[in-house]
Amino acid sequence: MTGTPPRPGEVSCKAPSTVTNSASAIGGGDTATHTATDPTTITGACPPTLAISKSHSGSFGRGQSGSYTLTVGNNGIDATDGTVVTVTDTLPAGLTATSLSGTGWTCTLATLTCTRSDVLPSGSSYPPITLKVEVSCKAPSTVTNSASAIGGGDTATHTATDPTTVTGACPPTLAISKSHSGSFGRGQSGSYTLTVGNDGTGATDGTVVTVTDTLPAGLTATSLSGTGWTCTLATLTCTRSDVLASGGSYPALTLAVNVACTASGQVTNSASATGGGDTATHTATDPTTVTGACPPTLAISKSHNGAFRQGKRGTYSITVTNSGTGPTDGTTVTLTETLPKGLTLVSLSGTGWACSRSTLTCTRSDVLPSGSSYPPITLKVEVSCKAPSTVTNTATVTGGGDTTTHTATDPTKIKRHQHDKHCDHHDHW
Repeated sequence: MTGTPPRPGEVSCKAPSTVTNSASAIGGGDTATHTATDPTTITGACPPTLAISKSHSGSFGRGQSGSYTLTVGNNGIDATDGTVVTVTDTLPAGLTATSLSGTGWTCTLATLTCTRSDVLPSGSSYPPITLKVEVSCKAPSTVTNSASAIGGGDTATHTATDPTTVTGACPPTLAISKSHSGSFGRGQSGSYTLTVGNDGTGATDGTVVTVTDTLPAGLTATSLSGTGWTCTLATLTCTRSDVLASGGSYPALTLAVNVACTASGQVTNSASATGGGDTATHTATDPTTVTGACPPTLAISKSHNGAFRQGKRGTYSITVTNSGTGPTDGTTVTLTETLPKGLTLVSLSGTGWACSRSTLTCTRSDVLPSGSSYPPITLKVEVSCKAPSTVTNTATVTGGGDTTTHTATDPTKIKRHQHDKHCDHHDHW
């Protein structure tokens, strides 16, 4: 860089250490030329002149990031003198600094200052400084960033400003969480709670928000619902389009499931959320412990053929079935018979059953698989000659890991005797 010529009376920055000024006089009848010289010592050096520039690319978006480039140069005639050069940035309201750095600079983000002391020749520039900022959702449409530079032998403070256009609205950022309580039992039911929130700096934009659940093997969905949501059980999706403010959450979704008997000891349910102006897909997973075995569910049925007749014998068939999702557990299964008035026990028996006439009970402990039945129990009765026209036989069963008592009844029509010799002479009431 070349300096400007010195003005009259100024000493050039390139003047040698000694200069000799001379002057002459002639005239007034004197034809001789008379001269005088004045040797002069020149000291010191010309000062540097710092300059700072600041720039950015394009406009900044609300809720997004942007960056500025700060460059310090020396427009003076001489180099800086090795003393500290300090750059200070002053951010306007609406911008927040996230980083400040540059090669050879020592920067402090808290004060937005950078310093260095290396000599900068005339006409040169230091490596640029990069300032990264976050743009507030409340930033005005135009902000002006300013920076200053001082030092290196230049006592003046030099400034630069950079007006910046701010556009757009802050984007939403959906978040989804998924939870359940306790462990799930095989052969039983469980439920998950799914919640979608907005962790972003702006509200959703009214476009569709979609939640999709993906169940692992071993779980089957039975219902999916939530206030304000439109849900499809077949696809395990729920949608809605109402605006969700920053920091808010939609009403929770409840997903009810059945747990298979073959489910592994741990299953992981996952769900995703997208939309509402947020183009990313956000996911949540919920590892779930599965315990126990599928429970049995005993069922009892009781039947007979045709009507019974007073003074005659009748036969009931009683069958115990496991309609549950798991086998019985090897503990005692107890069947109890309750005969109505008008019927008297003749016999009670069944293959594999241990039956007691005195208590009208039959027991066994062998495991009964799901969907199977024990061999039937045959109950033979004597019908009283005074038995009413209809009687109802009752039997119950419990045990085998099923704590519920299950009951079966069998209404039976009784025909009157017609001068039966047995009923005429041997009333068994």
